[in-house]
Formats: sequence, structure tokens, C-alpha cells
Amino acid sequence: YSYDIEWKKFGAIFYGGLARQVELTKERKADPPKPEWVEFEYGNPGSYKNGLSTLPKAIEKELGDRVKLEWTLTRVSRIDPSRPSLGYLASFSTPTGPQTVRAKSVVSTLPAHAADSVFEPVLPASPALFSRVRDAVNRRGIYYPPVAAVTLAYPRSSFRDVDLPNDFGKLSSLPGFGLLHPRSEGIRTLGTLWSSSLFPGRCPDDYHILLNYIGGSRDPAIGTMKEEDIVRAVDEDLRKVLLKRDAKEPKVLGVKVWPTAIPQYELGHLEIMTELEEMEKTAEGLWICGNYRSGVAFPDCVTFGYEQAKVVREFLETRTKV
Repeated sequence: YSYDIEWKKFGAIFYGGLARQVELTKERKADPPKPEWVEFEYGNPGSYKNGLSTLPKAIEKELGDRVKLEWTLTRVSRIDPSRPSLGYLASFSTPTGPQTVRAKSVVSTLPAHAADSVFEPVLPASPALFSRVRDAVNRRGIYYPPVAAVTLAYPRSSFRDVDLPNDFGKLSSLPGFGLLHPRSEGIRTLGTLWSSSLFPGRCPDDYHILLNYIGGSRDPAIGTMKEEDIVRAVDEDLRKVLLKRDAKEPKVLGVKVWPTAIPQYELGHLEIMTELEEMEKTAEGLWICGNYRSGVAFPDCVTFGYEQAKVVREFLETRTKV
């Protein structure tokens, strides 16, 4: 939900959030969970026992050798521009050389920064759209700032022995989801998930695992830092908010730097998406998707993919009948 800037004084964010919650309640009643699904509560975090990679691995297993790794899409064109119903040619750069695939339809989830001129043969105005300059935010195209995911483990004895308000218990037991840091706190780390509190079996009982995110649009320098410097920056922040100053050095379980991480929905983004939607209407059977259109959260991406698959299936079934 978005409002005119003048609405801000009347609590637009609150009322927008409230309106969305009412919509979600109606949507869930209209389309309740399948009876065979595992029980869950809306709003509660969830994962797989072996991590989120379980889902793409399961999809890969189901599709078999139809999954092609390290294939980079370079161009999408019509098989015959004079006969659009014939479908598309998708050209790829692969480890074994160029490859071309004929397809009745194409669903792309390329990030916007990688789209460049890929769709130009069928959507001539797309390169200009994906590289549009927005003076209001001093930006060209859709911005994907760098973010680092840093997973650290500390002994429970390293955490401050503080009683939390409202009978939440001891801070040292990490009784919660995690924490987010507004920039006003002077903390560089964006936020920390208390992974071992959220999910059982992630570490020994005398340890806590913390998944930390650092970087983002206000801290792009993270993308050029050495891993040990990133770990040091996160550790320093944790000693300001969670750990005792003399806490032991962390066990570093993982550091992953994403140079182009989460697309930013900045001023002017909606107009770009509206134009892209209009472009798609001129290329039947081509869908340009991605988290810069459907939302960046994992549930949003999965839900969008599930619903979009129905649209594609209906299109293909209609074409088959014709």
C-alpha cells in the first residue's frame, strides 16, 4: 500500500498495514490450507530440517536432467516474427558452448540487473526501461545493493545475563526471533536472527547460533570488504547489544557476500513495473518475473511462483487445443 505523502500525517502506514491484514484474512478463508499440509500458524517462522535449500533440491530431483546449471540466458526472440503462435527461441551461453531452445512459452526470473538487452528482440523498449535513470533517487535501473550473511556461534555463557521486561526471561537464553537495528542506534549490522532459538537441533545446547545480515543500500562498502573484516564488524556490533565485552571469539560457520542482493523498491519503481506489465501484453506467452515484481520475501516468491504456474499451464492448455 502506498499513499500521497500528505497522508503520512494521518498514519498512512498504520492504516495501510491494517487494510492489508484484513485482505489477508479474507484470502486465507477463501483458500484455506490443504488438509494434507503440515500444521502451521500464519505469521510464525518456518523452515526445513535441512534448510531452505531443501526446496530447490526437491524441484531438481523431480525435473531430473531438464535442470541445466550454469546456463546463462543471452537472448529471447521469436521463432518466426510473422507467426507469433510458433513460440520463442531462448539462446544460452553454456559451459559447452552456445545452445538454443525452442519454447511455446518463456518464464524468466532473471534479476533486473541481468536483463539488459535479453528481451530486446521481442520487447524493443525493455533495455531502456531496465536502465532508466530516476533523478529523484539518483539511480539508474533497479538497485540491488550488496548484503553479507554471516553465521556465527557463541557459547551461551558469552551472552549478557539480563532480565528482559514483560517476563520474557533472560537475554542469555535468547527467547525470541531476533532483532533489527534502526540506523539511529549506530549499529552497522542490519539485523540478527536467533537461529538456534527458532529451530531445534541447529547447535549444541551450550551454544547459540546467530545469522546476521550486514550491508544494504546505505552500506555498499560491504561488497568490497574482506570476509574477516565483515566478521569483525558483525562481532563488534554483537558485543554492543547481546554479548559480554569479554565474550570468546565466535565460531565462524559461514560468510556469504551477495554482491547484488535484494532489489530496492525505490521512488519510481511502480511506474517501471506498470510499463513492464504493458510491454508483456505485446508478447503473448512471455512472462518476465522476479522478486523485483512480486516481493522479496521467500513466502512471497513461492506464492507468486505457485500462482504463476497456473497461468502458464492455462496458456499452454489453450494453445494445445487450438
